[in-house]
Amino acid sequence: MKRIIRRAVPALLAAVFASCSLFDYSGIVSHKYALVYGVSRYTMAELPGAVPNLRYPDADASAIEALLKAQGYAVTSRWVDLNGNVWTNGTDSGLQIGALQTSNPDGSSSSGQGLGDPLAPSRSNILADIQGLSSTLGPNDVLVIYFSGHGTQDNSPSPPHEYFNPYGSVMMYIPNGKYNYFPLFSVRDDDLRTALGSLRTPRKVLILDTCNSGGFIGNSLEVDRTQDPYTGGWPPVTPVTWIEAISNYASMQASHTGLSPYGAQVLSAAGRDELSYETSTLGHGVMTYYLLQGLQGSRADLNNDGHVTVLEAYSYAKAGIEINWNSDPGVIGASAAFEPHVSGGPVDFVLF
Repeated sequence: MKRIIRRAVPALLAAVFASCSLFDYSGIVSHKYALVYGVSRYTMAELPGAVPNLRYPDADASAIEALLKAQGYAVTSRWVDLNGNVWTNGTDSGLQIGALQTSNPDGSSSSGQGLGDPLAPSRSNILADIQGLSSTLGPNDVLVIYFSGHGTQDNSPSPPHEYFNPYGSVMMYIPNGKYNYFPLFSVRDDDLRTALGSLRTPRKVLILDTCNSGGFIGNSLEVDRTQDPYTGGWPPVTPVTWIEAISNYASMQASHTGLSPYGAQVLSAAGRDELSYETSTLGHGVMTYYLLQGLQGSRADLNNDGHVTVLEAYSYAKAGIEINWNSDPGVIGASAAFEPHVSGGPVDFVLF
């Protein structure tokens, strides 16, 4: 038995690395859908870019929407721009968000809503948008979900939960006058798992340009960091390596889609304990900027087959960050280095 394992596992791993996927769905996609979200301004009580507001998620969402539309995706979008205006499907509604505040520890019974709140990319609207596709998406369709904004992690439960923070999840807590993230109005990892589980297609891709997003799906196939031995030279292969490979492959086989139990590929800007960044130099979130650079003009088509896959897009964006951001001594000195992550099993879907 040991001899069979030694021979079978290298062959399996070789097949994975050679093809990038054990399951090639690229030739049977019928329709392409996307949901795109971003929050630059979380409250009208603070200036653009001042805590807790951001500067570029609306630019991120707008550029991603335009890119996906140009590639034939049917896109539904919601974002909040620097001025607090709510945009839906690429159009400025002319309505602004409010300045939310609460006295309750869980964030309920808030006040300060604006006229644009019902249209904003809130937790309820995002989950409703996903649920609204349940009768539309077929088994041969592809869905991309993109979010740019804040992301947080709750370490109190075991295992920890990751969140991305849409509009309405960040409010001033009146007793201390500070802005807090409220899980009740955030999108938690298992919220999304439940929502995506109702969709019939196996081709679901989640892209998060947020902090703390690397562990978002929380399954055994996830790759949350580059292991130390892989940072230089050839990584050592030990019996433990084979055992882990077999265990992960068995977990993947347990899913009829060939994906992880979560049922989606996830491309995240940073690890579960890392921050991600935006910068005026690029005019975008850093991960989104390099993702756009790779997808525009198909620069990320690394094997020149005429298609860009999730793993190719990830590889291009990660290389851009490593070379142009993490390698800058000034950035490293400011402790601003970070690393994007990809997870979801040995499956690679074609984006374009």
